[in-house]
Amino acid sequence: MRRLALCLLSFVPLSACVSGPVGVTPMTTSAPTTLSARTTRAATVPTDGYETYVTQHNGFTRVRRSELQPGDAAIVAQFEDSNPASPAGFRSLVDPQSAAVRNRVFVEIIGQDDSWIDGGGNPVSALQRVLRLTADVEDFNPAAVASAGGQIVLSGSDYSVAQIGTGRPNFANQSDSGSLWMSLDFDNQTATVRIINRTLYYHTPQSTPQTMFLVDLLGENMPFNIETGAFGGEVNGEVYQLMVHLGGRAADVSGTLLGTVGGAARDDLVAGGVFEASGTMNFQGQTLDVGVDGVFWASN
Repeated sequence: MRRLALCLLSFVPLSACVSGPVGVTPMTTSAPTTLSARTTRAATVPTDGYETYVTQHNGFTRVRRSELQPGDAAIVAQFEDSNPASPAGFRSLVDPQSAAVRNRVFVEIIGQDDSWIDGGGNPVSALQRVLRLTADVEDFNPAAVASAGGQIVLSGSDYSVAQIGTGRPNFANQSDSGSLWMSLDFDNQTATVRIINRTLYYHTPQSTPQTMFLVDLLGENMPFNIETGAFGGEVNGEVYQLMVHLGGRAADVSGTLLGTVGGAARDDLVAGGVFEASGTMNFQGQTLDVGVDGVFWASN
């Protein structure tokens, strides 16, 4: 059931962000390939479902995942021009002022709001769907980092969007209070990433949260290309929903993650990327689709 992607939280005009790729061919689901052609020994990182390229305006590596419907291209273009404005019914979920690793990693999630009148006659709005997720990471200098081998640990956070079923509201989201841990193994060319987010709530302007979500995802020994900094592969975990007065329910989910490392010194690296996972759960005789999408960032 999964999808998604985004534009990003840069502090430069987003018109620069949509320029064509430079030096790297965009990769799509129809052309899975490694991010590097510079060496035959570098690990091949799966890119199915993701697009990645080098941006023209600052040379950052962009990872993007989208599920656009007809007409969405015109919507997201309004977030990318020289004076980005949110068109009615759409918004950038992540606050640019609290973005990732300032001036080094930029992230964004573009979503559509759902509006309705509740049982008390009050107008209510909540997230309806996610159109696009993006992470941009500064250039990676492998010569200064990979030659020493060994392992490097980074930590950071994420912005997750979780969905269970199709009710209103059917999404829960949070800002940046998740916890992320990752290890880069330069000798074995693998990366391990753990994403835990315990503070996802249903958000509506008119009410306090009534339901809490927990997201716990792990990707172990994923391919890590030490020449380009790209890493990614399969992730598995759980989405748990704790409902007031109704108890809890959990769903096993599986999906994918794609990220990239930036920086030129072993003690001053950054990373960012995009992830998705999905599954099903049984609740009161119904089979409900479950999904989680998000962006992440880290540094050491």
